[in-house]
Amino acid sequence: MDVLITGENDERVGLSVIDNNDAEHVIEMEFDGDIKYHHSDEYSRNPALRTRKESEYGMQVRRYARWHVYRERGYDTVPPRENPDRLMAALLAVAELSSTAFENYFGDLETRLQAHYDDSTVELPFPDADPDDAIVYQQDLSLQPDPVQFDPPVLEQFMARFEGDSDSPAIDALDELQFGEMDVLDFDIEAVSGIHVLHNDGQGNQQVAESEQTLGCEPDARIELLAFDPSSVESFQHYLVSHLAYQIRDRFLLMGVKPPVPFRTQGWGTYEGFQCQKFCSLYEEYWSSEAEITSWDPETV
Repeated sequence: MDVLITGENDERVGLSVIDNNDAEHVIEMEFDGDIKYHHSDEYSRNPALRTRKESEYGMQVRRYARWHVYRERGYDTVPPRENPDRLMAALLAVAELSSTAFENYFGDLETRLQAHYDDSTVELPFPDADPDDAIVYQQDLSLQPDPVQFDPPVLEQFMARFEGDSDSPAIDALDELQFGEMDVLDFDIEAVSGIHVLHNDGQGNQQVAESEQTLGCEPDARIELLAFDPSSVESFQHYLVSHLAYQIRDRFLLMGVKPPVPFRTQGWGTYEGFQCQKFCSLYEEYWSSEAEITSWDPETV
């Protein structure tokens, strides 16, 4: 993936992006990340005539273009829940919670998950849903201070803390750091939403029930967990921290680039990442802890 900012005026930024298939894309993007023009001579203008891989190349380009403009120009062009800097801030905030605070924020989520594996009644907001179907529980977080107002960016600052041990997983490195050493990388959870529920029947039908308890603003991160038995892990808090690290991994993979080395670990990240990794040959099954991964570079898959 290669990108060049070709121009900027009072309304938009222009870019030329070479995708992992060596095709050029011309993009015009507004400062909020809205893409007003996107064209490539290599692919059909009609989405119905593009293959799954060709469509994904285009999506990778759009995601990477937003990330590049955000990092190079400072505009908030990346959708909040997809921004690795915001996800890194959320990871730090969750990791630093006391056990009491963690229970207050995420105890209901753990209970909803556990209901699938004990004798509790699983209450789903869909009359046609089976608890054994794919059920994803989602919970939004807002943080303070604003994670995108840092220079250098949050992820870069965190990476610099263990630069000499960059081949260690991020979670292991985090365990070795003292939070007193994190300086300005000190984030608080301002609020959490209620629990949203996504149901996929495995036949291509998907439905989502949003909680009435919303944040009232764009979230900085979204927890999204496929129903699993939380008693199977030693610490649900550590599991959520790992989950956010896997989300960071997914966001780089979906941009068509290798994740930073400490985030090249396997496990459940984003639901979007799972869908792409499961059904598009550009990716391996990074979501699965049991899959054999041959490459962390989407360009070579």
